[in-house]
Amino acid sequence: MAKQTKRTKEKRQGASGQAGVKVAQFFKKNIYVILMIVCILAIATMITVAVVLNNNNEGDPTLKPIVSGDDGNSGDNKPPVENPDDNKPPVENPDDNKPNPGEPEKKDFVMANPLDEFTFGQHFSDTEHVFNPTHNYWAIHDGLDFMAAEGSEVKCVFDGTVKEVTNDSYYGAVVTIEHQDGFVSVYKLLDGVTLKAGDKISQGDLIGKVSGTAMDEIASGAHLHLELFKDGAKINPMDYLVQGDK
Repeated sequence: MAKQTKRTKEKRQGASGQAGVKVAQFFKKNIYVILMIVCILAIATMITVAVVLNNNNEGDPTLKPIVSGDDGNSGDNKPPVENPDDNKPPVENPDDNKPNPGEPEKKDFVMANPLDEFTFGQHFSDTEHVFNPTHNYWAIHDGLDFMAAEGSEVKCVFDGTVKEVTNDSYYGAVVTIEHQDGFVSVYKLLDGVTLKAGDKISQGDLIGKVSGTAMDEIASGAHLHLELFKDGAKINPMDYLVQGDK
């Protein structure tokens, strides 16, 4: 009985050994086919995983593909792309220089002659003293004198607004007019002024007439004494005047 059992075990072991040999022979004979099948399965698995991940990214708005430079590293050494329009000069809009509705159009400050007929008298002098025959002393002369007949019409030299009108026996009627860009003109030794502060006035409009009774500079004869200011400082009217005796 024991011998029979031993034989049975040997037969089973022999059969198992033969099966193992056959399996080994099968793998050895078909190794390339098996490897090819394994590679195909691996590639198919990778493709499937990639498709699944891509579909998940498209469905999540917070995920986006990384572009070169987005991570702050890969694009650090790249020079910035220059926009050819950056160096172009700005296009000037011709409407930019147009005045707003209701505002007077600005023009170069060139003064018209304040009288139709005149000759120049004492010129402007803010540093060198000149003789004043009325007061019999030497002093600066801070205006420009236009010699004309008593009663000659005095006209506005440039568009503006009347700032002040005064009247006394020494200077006669005095009219102060504000112009653009900080210019102010002052007309002294006048008669017959009807303007008042706030009045708008244009170049060539009547201001008043040459006085023959105002005491200041009366020894020089009848004339208009014109002063000009720029931003509060007295300047030479001749520098902005259409020059020439008329």
